[in-house]
Amino acid sequence: MTITSLAVIVGLIAIAPFLSNLSRFPIVVVEMLLGALATYLGIFEKNEAAHSVAETGFLILMFLCGTEVNLKSFIQLKQEGMLQKIFLYFLILYTLSVLIVLTQKLPLIYIATFPIMGVGMIMALIKEYGKNHIWLNLALKVGVIGELLSICALVTINGLYNHGMSIELLKTFGVLLSFLLVIAFIFQGFKILFWWFPSLKTLIAPHNDSNNQDLRFGAMLFFLFVAIVVFLGLEVALGAFIAGMILATFFSTHHKLHQKLNHIGFGFFIPFFFVHVGTTLDLRSLFSDDQILKNALMIIVGMLSIRLISSFVTFRSFLQTPKNTILYALSDAMPLTFLIAAATLALQLKIITMQGYYSFIVGAMIEGIVFMIMIKIILTFWKTKSTPSPTSNN
Repeated sequence: MTITSLAVIVGLIAIAPFLSNLSRFPIVVVEMLLGALATYLGIFEKNEAAHSVAETGFLILMFLCGTEVNLKSFIQLKQEGMLQKIFLYFLILYTLSVLIVLTQKLPLIYIATFPIMGVGMIMALIKEYGKNHIWLNLALKVGVIGELLSICALVTINGLYNHGMSIELLKTFGVLLSFLLVIAFIFQGFKILFWWFPSLKTLIAPHNDSNNQDLRFGAMLFFLFVAIVVFLGLEVALGAFIAGMILATFFSTHHKLHQKLNHIGFGFFIPFFFVHVGTTLDLRSLFSDDQILKNALMIIVGMLSIRLISSFVTFRSFLQTPKNTILYALSDAMPLTFLIAAATLALQLKIITMQGYYSFIVGAMIEGIVFMIMIKIILTFWKTKSTPSPTSNN
């Protein structure tokens, strides 16, 4: 039965692009809908093998998100004075999130979920529109920092609910901080090493390589850092993300390696993850419980509203036009993968019920559909004077 279930998901992966082209829905959303339909029709049965492959797909997605992050680009942000604006943006985001949770008497998990970010859907936008749009270029850079904060937020939630306000929680934070400091030293060490011995890059990842040595090196980094964070008891996605950042920072010119990784990830593992997420949805429960949709809409409105306010306060002058600011807020409000990860963690810790879990999943899917369509409509019909493109696509 395991092989049959795997075959069902692989078949859905194969037909998803055709249905996405026909419906004009984001392929990620189509994959999740197909997974939900497969469970509803009874042609897929949950099993551990499919869960393991899907978890690997999520980690590979985090790895590929990391490969979009060249740390050298943050030096330019600092020089342009953008880092201060970005941190102000996050300060406003989390402040508004706290206010909404306290005034509406929502579970405390929403303080972390309303501002949560991920660059998975931003990467999908970049694939469709390119990085030369000022709002999308900014969304990627802000999304990277936001993703790191989101990982830290998930670690915090996990620690609070597992250990409470105790010494164990402090140990968890200490391990996280120590790990990040060690990573900073590793980056500096690699920088010095490659400066003194530039030929090492070619040795590690040759440009003409019939043995796929570069791909093997990337796989080694991926599994090494995932194993380290598992050993330390930290959020697994953090290790995959950092491994990707190392490749992006020191091997940014090795385009063949990035193409190979994208083909492997987006060709199988990542679609498998999204289809599998869809299989966790019970359509019968969704159709019979109006509260799920109401909660999902509340999540969507909360996430978008705090981003619109924060964007206009912080980035209005940089983005130059209201159109760009709204586009930025929409692109930033689709943290599909991390919203699902947060919902899954909250369900495991029994912070939310199955109804709450479904609300987060439905909200993530609606965001992916509606916000993608809104972005396309705004770009097509809202005509403004042209604005300069960013000078760098990093």
